[in-house]
Amino acid sequence: MTETDRHLMLPIHEQISEALRTRIRSGDLPVGSRLPTETALMSQFGVARGTVRRALRTLNEQGIVQTLQGKGTYVRSGRPEPSIAQTLVGLSESLSYSEKSLTTTVLQQQIIPASGISRFPTPLEPAEQLLSLDRIRFLDGVPVARLKNWVRLQLAPGIDRTDFATTALFTALDSAATGQVSSGRRTFEAVLPGGDIAQSLGISTTTPLLFLTQVTYLDDGTVIEWSDVWMDSHHVTVAMNLTR
Repeated sequence: MTETDRHLMLPIHEQISEALRTRIRSGDLPVGSRLPTETALMSQFGVARGTVRRALRTLNEQGIVQTLQGKGTYVRSGRPEPSIAQTLVGLSESLSYSEKSLTTTVLQQQIIPASGISRFPTPLEPAEQLLSLDRIRFLDGVPVARLKNWVRLQLAPGIDRTDFATTALFTALDSAATGQVSSGRRTFEAVLPGGDIAQSLGISTTTPLLFLTQVTYLDDGTVIEWSDVWMDSHHVTVAMNLTR
């Protein structure tokens, strides 16, 4: 039986999801292969069926696997398909299952006054400070996304000391936020990149990108973070799993 650690803060179903992601990344469960049955996973991890189903639902939502009714659950093929259109996760979490190596370069990480940003989805006091982040995500050394984020420091004190080359923003927010990060709003559109964005992603200014704007809220409805993300659709697509 594969061990899960009930003393970890990470829920059991998430430990199972991560164990399966690890097997997929390593090639032990290659693209197109069928995952063990729910009954087999229950026996392997020593958990109830509901826990297994929740773990599989997470992998389905992330586009890592696809469950076909009456046929089983299969590892998906194709490009990484982050589910950021429907779940409140960061791009690094969505891409982490990929068999490709995910790395991050931090172009800028600094504290700026509220007056240093021309737009923000909620009024800010002039004296308020923001953490300004500018990063590039790479898959196997190929730049696939440019991310710019602004975080309200008074709502996430100390987050500016995070090493964002190795730590995902949402992981840092969960640790530093004064409340629970509970919801978000994302909009998508196709855009042509400006010169700086195009150069950082190694593409032409005539190459269309998928542009994402994000607002993240605490459980009391307060805005804590604002993001602009440019994704190269030659390497990354955004998936939504729909049911009726």
